[in-house]
Amino acid sequence: MPKLPISIEKIITFNNSRSEIEVQETKYMVTLTEKNKTWIKHIYTDRKELEYLRNQIDKVLNSESIAQRMNVSEEKGQIIEEKYKNDSLCLNCSYQFSPSCLTCLFTLQSPLERKLYLELKRNYIYFTVQYGINHFGEKIAVKDKSYDNQNNNFKEVLTIVDFFIDKGDVKLCVYTDGHTYHERTEEQAQRDRKIDRKLQELGFIVLRYTGKDVNENASKIISDIKKWIKS
Repeated sequence: MPKLPISIEKIITFNNSRSEIEVQETKYMVTLTEKNKTWIKHIYTDRKELEYLRNQIDKVLNSESIAQRMNVSEEKGQIIEEKYKNDSLCLNCSYQFSPSCLTCLFTLQSPLERKLYLELKRNYIYFTVQYGINHFGEKIAVKDKSYDNQNNNFKEVLTIVDFFIDKGDVKLCVYTDGHTYHERTEEQAQRDRKIDRKLQELGFIVLRYTGKDVNENASKIISDIKKWIKS
């Protein structure tokens, strides 16, 4: 986090008398330092003036919309505001107003992914979301790919991994499969098994979890992942 070149120090002046030492005056020294430290300026002020400055700062900060604060469009800002009010995963979340919040709300594909995302973050597991892998096991960008674009065709993509974890020799592909958001036909199930076999041939470890796993036993998922990355 960037640090402002401002510091504040309390300065107390004492009055020495025969009977006891009494506080005569309390001042505050505000120090402004240019970032390259070619000059320093000290400003002496009292508590009332500092409180005024604090109120002015609060006024400016509180006047910002969520969109302005997070540097997103007003449309996304309204979505975030609504989520903060009503979404159970957002209430009291420690990642509010952070880049992680934007990833959680706008990059992930389902509440299941969001829930596992937060569990991974809380357990300090480093990962990449929506990680594209081609048929040779290499990372591939998926943005703007489509089956209609010959120069940027989606057929080049073997899979998009929900959560990819690369640690040492271990390369984990973690997927969440829920009945509501990833309703799979037999054809889709066969396709997933084919992808899993191909990934394993390429040296990846594949872990797939159901919605029940994520909702009821997320700690087991975290334990599984930790065992793999520590092995």
